[in-house]
Amino acid sequence: MSGNGPAIVWFRQDLRLADNPALAAAVTTNAPILPVYILDDDNAGDWRMGAASRWWLHRSLTSLNASLDGALHVLRGKADELLPELAASVDASGVFWNRCYEPWRIARDKHIKSVLAADDRPVRSSNGSLLFEPATVTKDDGTPYKVFTPFYRNGCLKGTAGPRALVDTPRHCRLHRVD
Repeated sequence: MSGNGPAIVWFRQDLRLADNPALAAAVTTNAPILPVYILDDDNAGDWRMGAASRWWLHRSLTSLNASLDGALHVLRGKADELLPELAASVDASGVFWNRCYEPWRIARDKHIKSVLAADDRPVRSSNGSLLFEPATVTKDDGTPYKVFTPFYRNGCLKGTAGPRALVDTPRHCRLHRVD
């Protein structure tokens, strides 16, 4: 069931506080924020990070943790197991993240959403990395563009939705720490 604990913000490819829709949405709940990063090599399989990416990740997580006053909770393992377990253990009031668009991540995220929903935990995913969601820019027949120029001219420039709006960096958020 939905809890009275912190709102979990799952940082993924968006290791920033500025223009982070998931963080901004979580802050509006007025619950303390539990910032989490999960290194999920198991589900990544052949797409797991190499040495250079891990070097960048280490530096980025260190910087993000400093921005969060040392409250970033870092885990390693299967996100589809760890995130629901963490949500249950802290009685999370909700779980927030920015969407990723790789097929393996989409499948994993759908599974995580269903597990959290079965536990009656609110889940909200946001667009934190694209100007236009893929499903919002399509040809007249509803299929996606495969060539950039028609996508840009007919979808982006003439589209009614416009690009996503930037969100402000939260001025203040209460942080929840896990021992």
